[in-house]
Amino acid sequence: MPKYLTIHNETNVDQIILETRWTEIARDQRATWQMTLFNTKEGIRYCEWEAPHQDVIKEIFKQLGIKYSEIIEVDVTVPHEWRRWQMESAKGMSNCWETMNCGRQPGGIQIDELGVCPVATALMHHGKNRGSFAGRYCWKVVGTFCEGKAQGEFAVKMRDCAACKFFQQVKSEEGSQFVH
Repeated sequence: MPKYLTIHNETNVDQIILETRWTEIARDQRATWQMTLFNTKEGIRYCEWEAPHQDVIKEIFKQLGIKYSEIIEVDVTVPHEWRRWQMESAKGMSNCWETMNCGRQPGGIQIDELGVCPVATALMHHGKNRGSFAGRYCWKVVGTFCEGKAQGEFAVKMRDCAACKFFQQVKSEEGSQFVH
């Protein structure tokens, strides 16, 4: 069913009146009110609705005497749904520590000697190129230890990374969605 966002600019509406309206709205079977977000300082309410058409919402508002500024048809992105899509689409995608077999991921065999690689814990890059942490974006992380040597200056690191088989693999797998 289509979703709509209604915008209400009513700075002087009493909370009791709003709660009474919500009770009446909840009983109406023609449309489903999902939630309301308030900007109390500005006197604006944003309400999410499901309805077969925006005219249904307009009719409900007319019957209940509810003023509105705008009704906009919207799509909703739900974070947990996005995360599920991302994880489903990432199945079969390997992170650098899996392909390169460095053993520096948490629980890896090399962490006692070399420590945990910052790639395996870089939350700020989590999900880029469908990787865990920076597992498919390792070329942008400082402090890596690749192919037995510490990576130095960023310009040198990027030259080495651009020639890396894993970098080429990710670039090929991500195609036009590749995040460089």
